Amino acid sequence: METWIKILIILSTILILWGRIIAGKKFQYLIKFWNIHRYFIFKSGYTIPIFNALNILMLFLRVVLISLFISIYILPKEFSEFSLYNFSIISGLMLIYIGLKFLIEKILSIMINYYDLLSEINRYRIGFKNLMAVHLYFYLLLIIFNPISSNLIVLISIILFFNYILFSSYYILKKTINKTYKNLIYFILYLCTFEIAPVFLLFWYAFKF
Repeated sequence: METWIKILIILSTILILWGRIIAGKKFQYLIKFWNIHRYFIFKSGYTIPIFNALNILMLFLRVVLISLFISIYILPKEFSEFSLYNFSIISGLMLIYIGLKFLIEKILSIMINYYDLLSEINRYRIGFKNLMAVHLYFYLLLIIFNPISSNLIVLISIILFFNYILFSSYYILKKTINKTYKNLIYFILYLCTFEIAPVFLLFWYAFKF
């Protein structure tokens, strides 16, 4: 294993421990996903805000872990022969994508009068992203330190990702989307455009080669 990978794993461990300190007792529900509702409403009347120290910390953790996974198993040496530089470019592209996605979401939500509902959806969506980051950390520890073929890892990752999408989408639908077809259609379009399509293209590219 290359030294830079070990350093990133140590950094990720520090970020998770830091997140545990910031989040307090509610952090446990990011691991106990079957009780994830306790994470969103940890105390009576308490809702997790979109912008806080924990979410920013977990955003950087997510970028590090996803970029590490992509740079090792999907796009190795895609942008450079130097693995660390390749990882850095992928991380930068991820941050740009997240920023553009955020801006596009806001603009479209205002244009189609979807802003308030999108804000509520984002509270839950970011919570699930935090959950994914914690689980991805343990998943990477398992696959990096064990000799498993890259194709098998990508296949398993596809299955796990779509299970995550199904679980989180069902939960968000129950909590936020009312029975009007308009809101349901907007949510499905958002899901397909911003969540499923980018990952599908990445996995398709991985198996193409």
